[in-house]
Amino acid sequence: MKKMYRRNKSLFVLSVLLFVLNISIVLIWIKTNLFKGIITVNQTLGRSIITIDTVLIGFSYTALNTMLSFSNNDEFNSIDKDGYTDKYYNGVYVSIGWFFIALLLGVITGYSNLGERYHWIFMAQFVVNLDAFSFFGLTLIRFRNLINWVRKNKIRKLKQ
Repeated sequence: MKKMYRRNKSLFVLSVLLFVLNISIVLIWIKTNLFKGIITVNQTLGRSIITIDTVLIGFSYTALNTMLSFSNNDEFNSIDKDGYTDKYYNGVYVSIGWFFIALLLGVITGYSNLGERYHWIFMAQFVVNLDAFSFFGLTLIRFRNLINWVRKNKIRKLKQ
């Protein structure tokens, strides 16, 4: 368990920070009318968010596909067996999951008038999108590090 926590420490810390941020946003949204004049909930907004979510789900699947293509590398397979690549895969999985939930909420707000009548549905979509974007950003940063590691190992092999 301790190894699993150590390897996924940044995912855990990001999850805790986002949980606190989500609660803060929801409390600010409910207690004040801060977002009333800024955001107008309508079906066009829901459909626009659906478009953004589908594009970013596609990027997440592309990152996952690229990581799977690294499995041709023997050194990558050895560290994958030891579980060191789990942190890369887990970030992508969580990101895809959050974007999918946001996509479902976007369908509710984009193709029905429930989002206009019940603002909590749009608020949930907003918070889920915030989480998805955060995990997506973490995934991109980690993915860059993984690509650099593979490139360095390939260059080292070619020099030998």
